[in-house]
Amino acid sequence: MEKSEFNILIVDDEINIRESLKIILETEGYKVLTAESGESGIKEFQNNRIDLVLLDLKMKGMSGEETLKKIKELNPDTMVVILTGHATLDSSIEAIKYGAYDYLKKPVSVEDIRRLVFKAYDRWKLASLVKHYNIELRQRYVKRNKELLSVITLAERLREIDSLEKGAKLIVDAINEAGGFDKVTFFLEEHNGNSKILSKKGFGHKQEAELKEIYQKFKSKNTNGFKSDNYFFSPIYFEKDIIGAIYVEKLDTKLEQEDETLIRLISGEATPFLLRFKYNILTNGEEEAPFPIKYEIPIGKSFIVYEKKYDKSFEIFKDLVTHNISGLAITRTPPESIKQTYTLEKTPFIWLSKIEGPNSISPLYLNSLINLITDFISKGKDSVIILEGLEYLISQNNFDIVLKFIQALRDYILIENSRLIIPLNKDTFSQKEIAQLEKEIEVLKLQN
Repeated sequence: MEKSEFNILIVDDEINIRESLKIILETEGYKVLTAESGESGIKEFQNNRIDLVLLDLKMKGMSGEETLKKIKELNPDTMVVILTGHATLDSSIEAIKYGAYDYLKKPVSVEDIRRLVFKAYDRWKLASLVKHYNIELRQRYVKRNKELLSVITLAERLREIDSLEKGAKLIVDAINEAGGFDKVTFFLEEHNGNSKILSKKGFGHKQEAELKEIYQKFKSKNTNGFKSDNYFFSPIYFEKDIIGAIYVEKLDTKLEQEDETLIRLISGEATPFLLRFKYNILTNGEEEAPFPIKYEIPIGKSFIVYEKKYDKSFEIFKDLVTHNISGLAITRTPPESIKQTYTLEKTPFIWLSKIEGPNSISPLYLNSLINLITDFISKGKDSVIILEGLEYLISQNNFDIVLKFIQALRDYILIENSRLIIPLNKDTFSQKEIAQLEKEIEVLKLQN
């Protein structure tokens, strides 16, 4: 059962919240419907199979409480998460009383909504599986569900680790504890195509050559992994490239389908962790400047800066990152020249280029690019992003696709209280395109 089979209905009278949540959850792979009121939400609910409802508590017309009661009358099994900016003990207890699955206070963070929705998805998946098996098998799947839920916190724990080796050990330990495997190995794909063993359990030091042979043997056999009765090899992909792999073995018992599901789940959690080190996306700031900050850019805001050479944009960016604000630069200009010009020694850079390299990413990989950015800002530290090369992204995709990318990025910036600076040469855009961009992103007024 894939995420695309899990149907979510968002009922909220604020269009910005509806659209932001829709983009976030569709990016995660779920199928999402929206409704602007309780009445229209009930109609969508009656016309579609809905597994999870994200429901605003305070709405005009039919209230959230009334909508919740009606949903539970129509289908008691549907999970409902209450979203409210007025969450109190009484209102949350009242919502739980009428069958709400959980509740979240507004503003909702991206990670909180991801985690809670995945928890609901995992519960739905388990419930769907249980329906197909007899009572004798139910205890087995309940136990497996607990194992899977124990892995959900892995991504959050990995974000607090800035050591590749410590993170790899955490991943291997999580696999070992959740699945009871006899042997576990976590591989990293190096730039020369060879493998590096980051962490392992059940293998001795003298078996590293054997493990590297396993990696080379299996990595090209099957794009989705390679398994037998006793072992499973799961490549970790970034777009079309393998960036690592997880290998597990059970010596005395056969691997089950749930073992494969567990490893694929953990592989998904390991992907952003590996990418953070592939692109050296750590939140180490530059040395603090000996003078006060010059450009006070408010958190949660995204700005366009119109200029032809982008000097002012990078001046603002440098001013922020040299005053205890972590920065990430995505540029079309080769990073080394910018680092040298603005003496940015510790700031991580991502180069928009079709040339493969340790810091380059294809301009076609917009979903991966936004995942890299959100992984950076979700660490909870004060941060700023500069995106230089919007013209290049549009030339390699098209304006409408990139506009949706900008909308999603702006929403992440707002929700996570980061900052975004987009330098643009106004002469390269049509008046219609400028109007559309300015509708989404505020123009920063600079004083000469």
